[in-house]
Amino acid sequence: MKSKKELNDEYNRLQSQYSKLGKNLEEALKSFLEAEKIPYLSVYHRVKDFESYFEKVGRKNYKDPFNETEDICGIRIICYYASDIEKIENIIKKELNVLESENKSDSLGLKEFAYRSVHNIVKINDNWTATPNYRGLQNYKAEIQIRTILMHAWAEIEHKLNYKSDAQVPFNFQRKLFRLSAKFEEADEQFEELRDGITEYRKDIAEKTRNENKFDVTQDFNLDSFLAFLNFHFPEMPPAEGFYLNTTFEDAVKNDITFAELEEDIKFIKPYIHEIAEDLKKNGYTNQVDEMPTEIIGFSRQVLGKEDYKATNQNWKFVIEKWMKKLK
Repeated sequence: MKSKKELNDEYNRLQSQYSKLGKNLEEALKSFLEAEKIPYLSVYHRVKDFESYFEKVGRKNYKDPFNETEDICGIRIICYYASDIEKIENIIKKELNVLESENKSDSLGLKEFAYRSVHNIVKINDNWTATPNYRGLQNYKAEIQIRTILMHAWAEIEHKLNYKSDAQVPFNFQRKLFRLSAKFEEADEQFEELRDGITEYRKDIAEKTRNENKFDVTQDFNLDSFLAFLNFHFPEMPPAEGFYLNTTFEDAVKNDITFAELEEDIKFIKPYIHEIAEDLKKNGYTNQVDEMPTEIIGFSRQVLGKEDYKATNQNWKFVIEKWMKKLK
């Protein structure tokens, strides 16, 4: 085995290449996930520091350290749902040269609590070297770990506890660790079931509304049904989202406003929407109101005297008062 100084010299010579590989793979993986519309919490890389590398070489008794150490460059992908792990793995297999693949869960016994994660050892494909960013990196390996948020949380806690296996844990603490590990795994499954249930719920509302060509105003008032309500009444407009959607919904809940009441307000103001939007624009109001369902609702309720308008933007206030007189 090489001396520590020899390994350090070689490490210093190659570190910049591993850093370059990690940075470029991180950006590439983010692009792949976004293209496939797979949500993720984070994608990040790190290059193992020399002392960690040296400790591993000695512990594993490597004869050819730089070829045998496969995680000098490490990349971690943290996603939201367990089912996305397989999708991400398929992207990695399609885009990169996968040398090894391991699902850590497969090696766990029924009573083991070690962290769950999917690891892939990869190299870039030769054709990537046509891009300057990857030139000269074709012989360097990287380890890509894929975890859910809960897998990641468990791994971080486990790292802090500093137990690598159940055999290392004092007997009187083992049961608690086994139970906690099972709860993390169960929570991963239940979050996925919750997501699927919510997706199906949204689909059912939209399908029922489309089939009946009317919105059921007696249904439960929640953010998903409220969004479906807006999409039904304003199908030609961009979907409501973000601040305006949440604020309008919370105000409706706070004031016990029903779908039936909102539907009446919309029917009252709908014939004048484009004219109102033009008036607001002429008076310096910057939002394109005839493309914003939540602002149409706000305008209609203020014109009808159901909400106070006097503390609003001066341009908006002027147009409200004009239309109050006009619609008397």
